[in-house]
Amino acid sequence: MGEKSAAPLLELKDLKTYFKTDDGIVRAVDGVSYTVRAGESVGVVGESGSGKSVTQISILGLIPSPPGFNAGGEILFEGEDLLKKSKSELRKLRGNKISMIWQDPMTSLNPFLKVSRQLIEPLQTHQGLSKEEARAKAIKMLEKVGIPAAKERFDQYPHQFSGGMRQRVMIAMALLCEPKLLIADEPTTALDVTIQAQILELMKELREDTGAGMILITHDLGVVAGMADRIIVMYAGRVVEEAASKELFAAPSHPYTVGLLKSVPRLDRGRSERLIPIEGRPPDTSKDIPGCGFAPRCPWATDECTKEFPSRKKMSDDHYVHCYRAEEVYAAKLGTHASAKHVEKIEQGVRNGSTIDPATGDLNG
Repeated sequence: MGEKSAAPLLELKDLKTYFKTDDGIVRAVDGVSYTVRAGESVGVVGESGSGKSVTQISILGLIPSPPGFNAGGEILFEGEDLLKKSKSELRKLRGNKISMIWQDPMTSLNPFLKVSRQLIEPLQTHQGLSKEEARAKAIKMLEKVGIPAAKERFDQYPHQFSGGMRQRVMIAMALLCEPKLLIADEPTTALDVTIQAQILELMKELREDTGAGMILITHDLGVVAGMADRIIVMYAGRVVEEAASKELFAAPSHPYTVGLLKSVPRLDRGRSERLIPIEGRPPDTSKDIPGCGFAPRCPWATDECTKEFPSRKKMSDDHYVHCYRAEEVYAAKLGTHASAKHVEKIEQGVRNGSTIDPATGDLNG
């Protein structure tokens, strides 16, 4: 089993990725910082448009330019800044030391090429194997990811595989060169629930076997609950909270994280407990957002929240948040153990001007 290293394998420092559009500059990623250690699985969650996928494409150096461009920051992989590397140097990293599992395997795999050719090519390019050596290694990897009769199916086309089998092929392709960092962008979105569970379990086993660091991008908190060691919550191009998985689910410290948790269906609560939707819409990141981007939708918001983005606060070991009222949210214990009724009571109270007693987590006044 892979062991997590203390030194970061990947470190993002104040990363900014912007896009020039007719409506102005879109700040898709606006000052993102976080780390991934070797052997660690980090979940990145948020609504569509939060910047989670653009962040990972920035790591790979695949931002289309124009209209996209880097507006600042660093992407340190094994201590080297990827933003300073040439296109040829990045090509040597992609599919080799850093691999990606894309969202939809049917559009990621070339439908005109046999699976065999698509698996053999990266081994010949990055590891210099002969065609026979690459073929043997690729078939072995297909067997490892659970493709039945892998040798017989090796020369088939992508359309001859089911959705779940195509995703297994994508995982095999990503792991062929034994990468140090694996990025998975919504890897189970296009699959039914049963196949989702199988793919996630497969990814977990393979990550533990290889010791690779992994970034799992998803909007589904249920997926990261069983897969991620740490969770990064993004909103409007910024990180708003990060914590170890268990702590984030037990005691979220940002109102947006609370909103995400309470909008997920719970099978253990029965039909009587209704979901609490997050009201409003995400902000337009082409417009200037002087304060917290979540403030217009936030029941906890004060005037201070609309003036300046809150600085990073440490709530506990490995738990950080950007929120002026983080101590109150944390004390209220609005995680997965809290009922929807309790969350509504707390949020209605703070809307009406009440505060939370940090010692008890109860409403004051």
